Amino acid sequence: MNKKLLALCCFGLLQGCNSDTNSPDQTLVFNYNFESGAQGWAAGFSDYPSDYHDLSIYELASGVMSLPGDATKHGFYLAGHNRSDDLFMFIKTKVTGLQASTRYVANVKIDLLSNKGESCYGIGGSPGSSVYIKYGYGEIEPKQADYYLNVDKGNQVASGANAKTIGNIVIAGKPCEIGQFLSKEISSTNENQQKFTSNADGSVWLFVGSDSGFEGFTQLYYNKLSFTLTPAL
Repeated sequence: MNKKLLALCCFGLLQGCNSDTNSPDQTLVFNYNFESGAQGWAAGFSDYPSDYHDLSIYELASGVMSLPGDATKHGFYLAGHNRSDDLFMFIKTKVTGLQASTRYVANVKIDLLSNKGESCYGIGGSPGSSVYIKYGYGEIEPKQADYYLNVDKGNQVASGANAKTIGNIVIAGKPCEIGQFLSKEISSTNENQQKFTSNADGSVWLFVGSDSGFEGFTQLYYNKLSFTLTPAL
């Protein structure tokens, strides 16, 4: 059985906690952390000129790394300098074991680390409140096509057909330049649930990312992710 199929499992049990049933009314929960590596996730970047003669100015970086402040824990690190005023940094994975060609409602819970607090001012927008967190899906693998993402994620704060905006990277109650990375939990609500139809083979691509209106350098660590997929009534 596919080891990505989980039913109401706790974090840290990505493998070895599987459901042996897959009825049409079954709610599936896909939990991920990065203590054992990438867990099938991969990084991507879009909305920037990938053929630019000197891509080093974008300072793109990604990978599973130790979390700042606790070297025993790990997260998926993404970083980039938004020279294009529209940089999208994301991680993606393919899940299988869904009902074939079935309409689902998706919700997400994201635990990330940010170093931006409140009342920030920056070029083009705020380093905190102008960096928008989104989650979405793709029938095909989400990746850069020419300049943009090949599925409709929307633009900056605006949602798209394939993605919903669910928050930003501000750490509430902290000054703009915190000086350290702190944890923030962002969850979808009834107002920004994502609906999709699974592929004929019972698969779908899922992604989470940051769509930036801040024309500066952003660093994020994705610590834990949880997707709940419920067949639509």
